[in-house]
Amino acid sequence: MKTALLRLSLLTGLLSAGISVCSAGGTEGATPFDFLFLDSAARPAALGGAYAAVPGGPETLDYNPAGLGLAGSNAAAFNHRSHFQDASQQTAGLMLKPGFTAKAPGGFAFTLNTVSFGDIARTTLSNPSGTGLGDFSIRDWALAAGYGQKIKDDLYLGIGLKYLRETIDNVSGDAAAIDIGVMLGLEQYGLPVKAGAAIQNVGTKVKFQSDREDLPANLKAGLAYNFPGDKAVIALDMNSARRGESTLHAGFELKLLEALKFRLGYNGRNEAANGLTFGAAGACGDFTLEYAYAPYGDLGGSGILGLGFKW
Repeated sequence: MKTALLRLSLLTGLLSAGISVCSAGGTEGATPFDFLFLDSAARPAALGGAYAAVPGGPETLDYNPAGLGLAGSNAAAFNHRSHFQDASQQTAGLMLKPGFTAKAPGGFAFTLNTVSFGDIARTTLSNPSGTGLGDFSIRDWALAAGYGQKIKDDLYLGIGLKYLRETIDNVSGDAAAIDIGVMLGLEQYGLPVKAGAAIQNVGTKVKFQSDREDLPANLKAGLAYNFPGDKAVIALDMNSARRGESTLHAGFELKLLEALKFRLGYNGRNEAANGLTFGAAGACGDFTLEYAYAPYGDLGGSGILGLGFKW
C-alpha cells in the first residue's frame, strides 16, 4: 500500500500544478475554442463527460491521454452530433496498439474534431435586424495526436498535442496546445478503482487580427469504479476551466447483455436544463453502434450517433 501512496502523490502533484493553469475565469463562451468542451463521442457524452479515469477508444485522447496506455486493441471510431440551433459536430479517431512488451504496453491515438455553428445572420449597430446583409458562418477544427504508456504496475502517463483553428466569417485564428495526463489503477490492491487527471488545452494564444486570446485551459480529474466482470461502471469527474466555475460530471454504465449497454449521466456544464444525459450501445462482432442524447430545455436537444470498429 505504501507503493500505491507514493504513486498517488504523482497524481496529486499534477492536480496541484494544474490549479495555477486553470484558475477561476469564464466558460460562458467568451474564450476561443470553447467547442473543446463538447463531448467528442457518444460514450463519454452519455456518461455526462465523466471520462478522466475511464479508458476507452480513440476518444480517450480528448479526455486523458494516459488512458491510451490501457489500449486493448486497435480501434477506429466516427461520431456525428446534431446540436441545437443547426450546429453540428463530426469526429473521427484512430487508436493503434503497437507490439510493445506486456511489461510496458502503450497506445497511440489520432483524432479529428470539427464543429459548424450553421448560418448566422449578419447584423450591425445601424441594421440590427440584418436585412440585406446576408449570413456568415463559424467553423472550428482540432487535429490531435497522442500517446499513453504504462510506466510501472498500475501507473500510466500520457501526452497529447493539438493543432486548433477557428474561422469566423473570413477571419481565422490558429493555436497549438498540449494535454498531459496521468492515470492510477488500484486493482492490484483489491480496489477496482482508477483515478485520473489531465491538464488540457495549455498552449499558445490565439490571434484574431490584432487581438490575442487565451485558450480554454482546463483541469480534469476523476474516479471510476469498475464492478466485477465489467458488469457496470460508475465515474465521477470534476472540471475546473480557465475563467469559469468548477463543474461536476457523473456517469453510470450498465451491461444489460453481453452486446448491449445502457448509460446515464449528469453534465454540470449544461445550464440550460437539468444536465441529465443518457444513451445506449450495441455490439455485433467487432462493430459497435452507440447513441447519446442530452436535452437543453427550450433550446432543443443534442444527439450523438457513433460507429466503432476494433481489430
